[in-house]
Amino acid sequence: MCRLQDAPVAAQPKRIVVGFDGTDGARRALDAAVEIMGYGSTLTVVMVGRDGDRTAKDVLSTAHDVLLDKLVTADYVQRIGEAAEELVAAAIELHADLVIVGRRGGEEALRGEPGSVSADVVRRAPCDVLVVG
Repeated sequence: MCRLQDAPVAAQPKRIVVGFDGTDGARRALDAAVEIMGYGSTLTVVMVGRDGDRTAKDVLSTAHDVLLDKLVTADYVQRIGEAAEELVAAAIELHADLVIVGRRGGEEALRGEPGSVSADVVRRAPCDVLVVG
């Protein structure tokens, strides 16, 4: 297993976007973002929900609590629509250097394949994407 510290990094990402939906994969993505952040990096947590989805605020609150425990500040954005499309749009708008998404469990994870959202983000993002398993 490759740890993030062992992976070569060409440059320190300055603008990091994390897709967060409250799942275990999303929590691992949030942890990875904290590990990767360097001095001067900004972190934006993006939760994509449905119109009027009240749980989105709860999910973002969970991300806030996790980062608060790690003494990390971030911006929190709630978007409405299709998850991959909205994450890519947020990356474009924020001029992100890196998007981090978690890989869901299930058969895809057992085969080492990304889920549909993470695969779509990898294909469409204008920047580097880290899929955390």
